[in-house]
Amino acid sequence: MPPNCANEETSRMVILFDLEGTLVQSIENDQKAILEFRIKTKEKLMELGIPPSKLEDIRSSTLMRNKALDYVEEHFSERDAKRFHLEMDRFQKSYELRFADRSKIFQDTLPALRKLKTLGYNMGLVTNTSREAANRILLRRGIETFFEVVVTREDMKRLKPDPGGIILALKRLNAQDFVFVGDLVHDSRAAENAAGVSIIVKRPPSKKLTFQANYFVRSLQEIPDLILHFIGK
Repeated sequence: MPPNCANEETSRMVILFDLEGTLVQSIENDQKAILEFRIKTKEKLMELGIPPSKLEDIRSSTLMRNKALDYVEEHFSERDAKRFHLEMDRFQKSYELRFADRSKIFQDTLPALRKLKTLGYNMGLVTNTSREAANRILLRRGIETFFEVVVTREDMKRLKPDPGGIILALKRLNAQDFVFVGDLVHDSRAAENAAGVSIIVKRPPSKKLTFQANYFVRSLQEIPDLILHFIGK
């Protein structure tokens, strides 16, 4: 389909992407780094006044942070909440920027983005990392020009799997119908919570996943045809 000949339904649909683990490799295969970040996140949250009981049995650092934000909103004074957010931002960036510097673009990322751009799709990015880290990755990997909007954790009240980041991206794109491409269960659930379609790319392709999504692909290069022939109809 030529770039300017997409049908009306296709032209209304936007493609939203996760960043780390989807478009670039960061720490997803470094279990030691993931465990360290999880442990340090829990320690930092407790240091800043989050009761240990609120973080029990939560294995994801993202879900810990969301749970902590709920507690802060309900129990902290305005002054203490401001301190909490400043301290957590400083803590998170110390890791996020290190991960950004280590990131490597996946081989299928540029071909897929170029194809979708050629087909006339508007694209956006919704990531749980900071704007500084996201911009560093996008600029260094040469993919910043593909995205009409970039939504980072500073823009969201809660992180994915909360749908707030996706909803904000759709508002900025003046769109309703969307596909969200990610690699984790948080991405699939965020898309579901925002009433959209999820595509999960398996990295590596042989990886066994235990959660549900609308579609699973082995490469980003499968996505343009998938959208044209199945989702966009």
